[in-house]
Amino acid sequence: MHLSEQLMHLHGIIYVMLQVALVDVLKSMNIEPDGIVGHSVGELGCAYADGSLSAEETILAAYWRGRCVKEAELPPGGMAAVGMLNLTYFNSKL
Repeated sequence: MHLSEQLMHLHGIIYVMLQVALVDVLKSMNIEPDGIVGHSVGELGCAYADGSLSAEETILAAYWRGRCVKEAELPPGGMAAVGMLNLTYFNSKL
């Protein structure tokens, strides 16, 4: 593996580690978000911020995400779009 490939793999992990640190700093200052939104590895930061994942789980998820993307040898620039349900609307119809 070339150095550039190693750095690309680490990029997502480092980014998530910074998100975890930022959440911890804000929480230590008693600053809590009213809501959170993330995209790509930012979703992992959101999962940590709302308590769904521990710091260790968040960093491991970033590692495995990067490893899976690398090993899948996907063409560059690919992305999936997923529609979100409006759960308030959906639940009101039940």
